Amino acid sequence: MLDLVEGAGSNLNWYQAGVLGEEQELPAPGFTWREIPRLNLMIYKKHQRRSLRAVLHDYRTNHDRVVALIKTLSDSDLVTLGRYSWTGPSWTLSDFFRANTAAHYLWARKRIRRWLRKQTSGKQHGTVKLKKQAPAFRNIK
Repeated sequence: MLDLVEGAGSNLNWYQAGVLGEEQELPAPGFTWREIPRLNLMIYKKHQRRSLRAVLHDYRTNHDRVVALIKTLSDSDLVTLGRYSWTGPSWTLSDFFRANTAAHYLWARKRIRRWLRKQTSGKQHGTVKLKKQAPAFRNIK
C-alpha cells in the first residue's frame, strides 16, 4: 500500500514541478529506475510506524487527486510525446499515470493476494477474493 501512496504522490509532485519548470530527479533524488527496490525499502522504513487506516486514507486521497488532475487535462496533454520535458522522449504523461495507478494497483493486488494466501494457508476459511476494479482497495476500511 505504501508503494501506491508514494507512486501516486510522486506523479502529482512530478507534474506540478514540471508545470513550474523545476528540474526533477526521477524516480527520486539519489535513485535511478534500476534502484526501485532500494527506494521501496526506504519508503517502507519511512512509513512503517503508520497505521493502516492512515495509509489507506493517503492512498484514497492521492488516487482521487490523480483522477481529478487527469480530468482537467486535454487528450494532447496526456498522450503527446515530449509534451512535458520531465517525461522524457519515450513516455507520455498518461504512461506515467498508468504506471503509478492502474498498473501499480494490479501489481499490489497480486502481492496482497499472495500475502493473504500465506496468512490463510492451512486454515479452513476458503479463498479470499478481492475486487478487480480500480482502485482495487477502495472498500477496505
